Amino acid sequence: MNRSIFSLAFVSSLILITGCANHEGVAPSQNSSLQTISPSTTAVAEGGSMQRSLDAWLKEEWEPMTQSEPMTTTRTPDGKITTTAKTIEGDDKASFTLQKYVDKWKVYNENKEKMNAGKPEEISNAQKLQSMPVIGK
Repeated sequence: MNRSIFSLAFVSSLILITGCANHEGVAPSQNSSLQTISPSTTAVAEGGSMQRSLDAWLKEEWEPMTQSEPMTTTRTPDGKITTTAKTIEGDDKASFTLQKYVDKWKVYNENKEKMNAGKPEEISNAQKLQSMPVIGK
């Protein structure tokens, strides 16, 4: 009796497994019930907030400010500053060198200093702490 229960359980599980494996049906990505529970779009495809922030910074600030060509700065009516520069064609085919990015960083810092000239400097955290009556001087 014990042996017949084991063989019956084995045969039924074998039929179940082979039936699922050989079933040609709807792919999981096209299964509407599954899509309502767990959508197939991933966070990687949408990009997280950090990635969107980096992409925006690269597009709006890094690329225009690292061009060695003259930049034009315009202020929109809502107060946002837009910088545009003439792009250099053919740079994409050049091989990777660290010096290229060091030079871009130097140009970026020089242009950033020109943009921030005349603006009040932000107070550092160390200066804020020293100005506190109990902690600072």
